[in-house]
Amino acid sequence: MGNGGNSTDDTITGYNQNMCGGFVRKDGWDIPGNDILSSPVQQPDYGSCCSKCQATSECIAFTYSPSSQRCSLKTSMRNGGNSTGDTITGYHFQNMCDGLVRKDGWDIPGNDILSSPVQQPDYASCCSKCQATPECIAFTYSPSSQRCSLKTSMHNGGNSTGDTITGYRFLPLRASLIDIHPNAKWSKNGITIAGGNGQGSGINQLSKPCGLYVDDDQTIYVADQSNHRVVEWKWNATSGQVVAGGNGQGIGDHQLNNPYDVIIDKETDSLLVCDDSNKRVVRWPRRNGTSGETISSNISCVGLTMDENGSLYVSDNKINEVRRYLRGESQGTVIAGGNEYGNRLNQLAFPQYLFVDRDHSVYVSEWTNPRVMKWTEGAKEGIIVAGDQGQGNGLTQLTNTQGVVVDQLGTVYVADFLNDRIMRWSRGAKEGSIIVGGNGQGNQSNQLNRPVGLSFDRHGNLYVVEWENHRVQKFNIESNK
Repeated sequence: MGNGGNSTDDTITGYNQNMCGGFVRKDGWDIPGNDILSSPVQQPDYGSCCSKCQATSECIAFTYSPSSQRCSLKTSMRNGGNSTGDTITGYHFQNMCDGLVRKDGWDIPGNDILSSPVQQPDYASCCSKCQATPECIAFTYSPSSQRCSLKTSMHNGGNSTGDTITGYRFLPLRASLIDIHPNAKWSKNGITIAGGNGQGSGINQLSKPCGLYVDDDQTIYVADQSNHRVVEWKWNATSGQVVAGGNGQGIGDHQLNNPYDVIIDKETDSLLVCDDSNKRVVRWPRRNGTSGETISSNISCVGLTMDENGSLYVSDNKINEVRRYLRGESQGTVIAGGNEYGNRLNQLAFPQYLFVDRDHSVYVSEWTNPRVMKWTEGAKEGIIVAGDQGQGNGLTQLTNTQGVVVDQLGTVYVADFLNDRIMRWSRGAKEGSIIVGGNGQGNQSNQLNRPVGLSFDRHGNLYVVEWENHRVQKFNIESNK
């Protein structure tokens, strides 16, 4: 069900493959673009529109409006989303696969699990093979050749010159691919994987690093705040590579000014950077980029994340709100806070870092309020999921929360900045537990010094950015039972 989403009303999605000759019906869903015909045609009912799609070889989906009787044939389910009207989508079940996102016209060179592609009769069969292979993150399929290639990563993906389709497992950004047990334990001693060579501007150094992004192959991207750059560190590398900024502090398109966070947009193969002091979000080409493009301005951005539809979520710590920007949108919609500075359930106080789960619930850390809030989609106020028992170092308390990630059970992991520790809060818990740090402020491998950025990799290992130690540490998961 690539790009499927929650309905805004009482819409029910059906999964009967016999409905209209092998097509699945999805009410309250629309697909902008991807049209086969230059304009919609008139059809008296859903079944007639479906029949027209069946008779058109390149048609894998269609949209139909009962009120206008407009029937649009589609080459792809790409960019589908909730309809504001009565639009219905029908799609061929052989072209979909539940749990993976479909990306037409996209190929992934390399990253192969098998030594050579295998033959599969359709996209869904290739998808099923990927689902049955634990290390498979994505796959590519060519309908013309029926070649199915299983992949360990989306890395190096790009537009296809042929009919190749990519399917990939969607993970919330910074989440783990493996399920994490409630009693999972991580190594008490971290491994320094970036920086750790003192504060400085050398290519093996960091200066006041903040947010990070961990790619499928464990390459990390670090917002190196005081060096006004984003640095890429390959796994096991002893030095990094500047991939954005690094041209001095400034407001030019080729510069950054105190970047706080970075993520990768795989759809455009670009970096998205919170350029805080320039009050903008910048899109920077991931490969050989020399300058960035401002995609959102007049925003004091601290944290960034993205959902499976490509919608961007940004925290603004000056006007105390979180906005969601649909792909291509410039204004955005307030989805958390926006009711001035404060500690009520409908307010935020200097929102920091963000996590968005599969249900589009947004988790927000706050600098001043000692808590983490969860805002479900469409909510007018948040739910406290960690802290809010005053500032302090007790297990019920937090002080200046920073990076936040959430596992498949809804357990919250948060960087407790002034307490130099990472805390785990189970769903509904009244107190947390220390999983990393908590051994006093310091630079030993079992200590943290002002943790900020936080992320899992696909294997459940935990990455922590330390603002005062100018390093990134990796804490391996040791027990997951």
